[in-house]
Amino acid sequence: MMSTLRSTMGAVALTSLALFASACKDNNGTDGNCAPSSRNDEIRLGLAPACEGCHLIGNKPFFASLTAFENGLVYDERYVKPGDPDNSLLIQMLEGTAAGSYPQMPPGQPYGELVANGRVTLSIEQVKAWIRELPPPPERLGAPDPEAFNVRRLSAEEMVVSLMDQLGLTLEDFVSTSDPNWRNKAYVVNGGKLFVWPGDWAPGISGEYVSDSRSVERFDALGGGNSLFYRKRDVSFGPSAAQTLVQMSQAWCARAVDKKGNTAVLRHVTLTDKSSSNPGAVQKNLRSLYLRMLGQPPSDAEAKALYEQVYLPLEAQNTRLAWIGVCASLVRHPLWLTY
Repeated sequence: MMSTLRSTMGAVALTSLALFASACKDNNGTDGNCAPSSRNDEIRLGLAPACEGCHLIGNKPFFASLTAFENGLVYDERYVKPGDPDNSLLIQMLEGTAAGSYPQMPPGQPYGELVANGRVTLSIEQVKAWIRELPPPPERLGAPDPEAFNVRRLSAEEMVVSLMDQLGLTLEDFVSTSDPNWRNKAYVVNGGKLFVWPGDWAPGISGEYVSDSRSVERFDALGGGNSLFYRKRDVSFGPSAAQTLVQMSQAWCARAVDKKGNTAVLRHVTLTDKSSSNPGAVQKNLRSLYLRMLGQPPSDAEAKALYEQVYLPLEAQNTRLAWIGVCASLVRHPLWLTY
């Protein structure tokens, strides 16, 4: 089981790298040699050492690619006014004279100091010269690129809602229903369920001592925001999110397998079916579960790897653990994590 977890976490790490690669990419998202392909790209790569730390991902990923740089920054007159560098917000932020909440970019150290100590080689005067002679926007900015490929991680809300639905689980599987009016009151979360729920969704989580208050903490760790505390979503996929998803996948898959009458995981088998006694049903259920969780059928190689590397080693202990392991490994698959 631990080797399975390690391999899955490796896949998560690779997914994170694929999602959040550096600015040294060509316009198709493949590894480039960082040689600029245009004047705009020259400026992008020149500013990247100072700016990509905050603007490679998130809601303003200007430095994720040349397309992102041109779409989000270069040809948006809120930031760059063609031919007028002194009235361009980009220049004002680099010089530390911008109005508003962020007078200086990057925060913490003036851009001029970064140039002086060699961390950045592109001077503000060079950026101004570029704005004075700003190239016309490329034709592709006029219409969506049908060849463009975008991928992002699922939000915490999407993870919670979709996983609950895929596994055939409902609120009743996690919270107390002893009060006839429980749906309209703050949920009392039963202990030991590893519930995950947004802190700003009504009617909320009960503060009673018998309720599991960590439900909201887990949601925060998964990258969820909270409008009540002005906390934004975390669009990256870091260690806290990975650890929470590992725990969540194992606990929720176990609950789905143990739930009476639930066929979300055990659609074509029962826990009495083994690879030795009913191999056809085991293979059919494995492929069916893969399709249910990831939205596409597995290749023969993928089905073989899942069977031999996850199912069979765990079946040696018991079939319940085997199907929990298969289910949890699919939840942590890059295809499940991304959209």
